[in-house]
Amino acid sequence: MKDTPDELLHILAHALPTVVSYHHLDNIVQGNAEGTRILARHSSSISEAEHSVTHDVEGPSEAGPPVDWDETELFLKRVSASAYVHKSWKDMRRTLLYLRTEVRFYNEIVPLLLGEDVTNEECSSSTLRSMIPTCHHAEYDLKGLVDEDSPATDVNAPCPVSEEELPRHLDGKGGYILLQSLSPSHGYYQRSPITTQESILCLEAVARLHASASGNVSLLQEISNRLSNAGGSYHLKFRNPKELQNIVSSWQSFRENFVGLEETRILEKTSVVALGQRVYDMAEYVSNELTPGVQDEYATLVHGDYKAMNVFLPTNGITENSNKNAIMIDFSCVGIGYGMSDVAMHIVHAVLPSDLEHGNEQYLVEQYLCALEDAVNLKHCKTAGGNECHHRWTFPRDIAWRQYQLACIDYLRFIMGRFWQSAMLETFEKKKSSKNTTLINRDVKAAMAFIEKVDRYLELFEDEKKEGVEK
Repeated sequence: MKDTPDELLHILAHALPTVVSYHHLDNIVQGNAEGTRILARHSSSISEAEHSVTHDVEGPSEAGPPVDWDETELFLKRVSASAYVHKSWKDMRRTLLYLRTEVRFYNEIVPLLLGEDVTNEECSSSTLRSMIPTCHHAEYDLKGLVDEDSPATDVNAPCPVSEEELPRHLDGKGGYILLQSLSPSHGYYQRSPITTQESILCLEAVARLHASASGNVSLLQEISNRLSNAGGSYHLKFRNPKELQNIVSSWQSFRENFVGLEETRILEKTSVVALGQRVYDMAEYVSNELTPGVQDEYATLVHGDYKAMNVFLPTNGITENSNKNAIMIDFSCVGIGYGMSDVAMHIVHAVLPSDLEHGNEQYLVEQYLCALEDAVNLKHCKTAGGNECHHRWTFPRDIAWRQYQLACIDYLRFIMGRFWQSAMLETFEKKKSSKNTTLINRDVKAAMAFIEKVDRYLELFEDEKKEGVEK
């Protein structure tokens, strides 16, 4: 999305009313958005800025008394609809809805969540406010492309204009989100894969997000209405139907490209040979089990794309004396769901299989559950008027593990249908250092370990579904 200097200054003024100039520090181009770190120059007061007559991008010139200038780093996330004209309408619409969802999240839902947020006096920094970046301004314009009341999950919504006319209707459409910067100079970093302790920081943050909406039916209804009734970038209702339609052939291609190696012997197992068909047969059942209504127990707000690169970790966050939390970003897929969908994706996406052995996977899930229980109980105590809470809410571990296993199956369905049609040893090698790519699409050992695990999980729910039909 190209802006004139005056247009970008107008955007930056939402955060810094006295901004007079800026320069780009770096640019990040991803599949559904473009991000830019910007260093903005501004005066320390509005009265000083009024003495300046410049809006020169290269820097201010002074007229009148000398002005004290400050520099502030900001992050600008932008989506220009015309940049995605090459996509099919279904995929383009999903990209535009990512934008709409995230803008609505910051503008409408975050204030409601923070109103529900509570602080433990012994750990005053551990609030949801400290785990979500400051949004200075967010807006979108999708008029003529996506109706305001069009559900995010309506993947079969027709294109509003003909294919020939679509490029013209994309001009000027899109939006932006202006956020605080979380660069290394501000004491934060990103990486993937991550260690066990780093994963715990991430899971503690998302537990706080889940707790903020848990049990609040009116809030969940608002989230369902304004964001999505089925949160998650990989939710079946949100994906292009072709991914599921072609999943059997995708799995066949994957097996052919990886079978025969010592480390891929699991692919020769009879049940794994048929994994593509099995996942296809169970896809809707699994998805339905992971799609609660707003009044269902354990329903909450989910992040929906909780990979490690959607979390900024504090540089000193592993130390006991740290007063900083992990900060979550990219809320473009938030909606209603079960928290375990975020937990499963996070662990699969970012934690090496060697770090999940010897009970460590169970340990990570348990750390999340303990953080969730602490946050929910703190909220319940506040609701009770600050009186001593005699009843402690707990998340039954059998239900939690059932949801976790279902979420693992669901995530494999997404990866299998979306990425593994063209996966080869060469593509894994090419992506091996790509932090934004899930480990099971760039690390053979991680992929095989996950396949072996899902093969076991799938058998459990195949039996469950069969028993349900027989009843």
